[in-house]
Amino acid sequence: EDGAMNSLGTFLLIEMGKFNNLLKKMKKTLEELQRALKGLVVMSAELDAMLQALLFQKVPTVWSNAGYLSLKPLGSWFKDLVARVEFLESWITSGPPDAFWMSAFFFPQGYMTAALQMYARSTKIAIDTLEFRTEVLSQTPDDIVQGPKQGVYFFGAFVEGARWDVKEGSLVESHPKETHVYMPVIWLDPIVKDETFGREPGYYNCPFYKVSSRAGTLSTTGHSTNYIRNLQIPSGSMDTDHWVRRSVALLSQLDD
Repeated sequence: EDGAMNSLGTFLLIEMGKFNNLLKKMKKTLEELQRALKGLVVMSAELDAMLQALLFQKVPTVWSNAGYLSLKPLGSWFKDLVARVEFLESWITSGPPDAFWMSAFFFPQGYMTAALQMYARSTKIAIDTLEFRTEVLSQTPDDIVQGPKQGVYFFGAFVEGARWDVKEGSLVESHPKETHVYMPVIWLDPIVKDETFGREPGYYNCPFYKVSSRAGTLSTTGHSTNYIRNLQIPSGSMDTDHWVRRSVALLSQLDD
């Protein structure tokens, strides 16, 4: 059982290392900028660019290079950073939550792999034969009082190009002037995949991205810096091609 939990523990350790590096970079550059403004050191090109970014409410490049992918302006970005750190701190001090805030992570793909590996180790099933079945629940994060017997609950996703109807339990057309809708808690349930996985009728293979640009590059790990994975979402009365034409996707965070 301890071995099964090590995967998420290792993932948390890696995430905290990334956040610590970002916070150290922010502290160091802010101290250097203060000294440069006082005339104690030379204002370098990097510090000047950082100052200009702060004045125009943009995230300095020196921070974004050490940070996670985000399109938020400076104020929203900092508020989001504090919330992410508080979520991980709560995980460390109080143990794994019943539902995980997917938007908090540098590398959501790593979290999903760790969750799948946790199940594979506990059941002695080869991880390359497993996949996640997706089930959108009716509960909000505050309604969750206990984690699932297998797999994980996560929240923090927004649907773009459609909306989720809790009563229908499927995707439906957006309301007028409604661009994004917050999704309920989603259950990632590990199953042994077969040749029909991802092609079940009545389910839309919804791409899940970190940010709304939907564009990314391949990192050194071989994963996209933006695309996370596809999730199978009930398509309701509409054909799945309808949602493809609508460019429906899930986002882990908005731009504001």
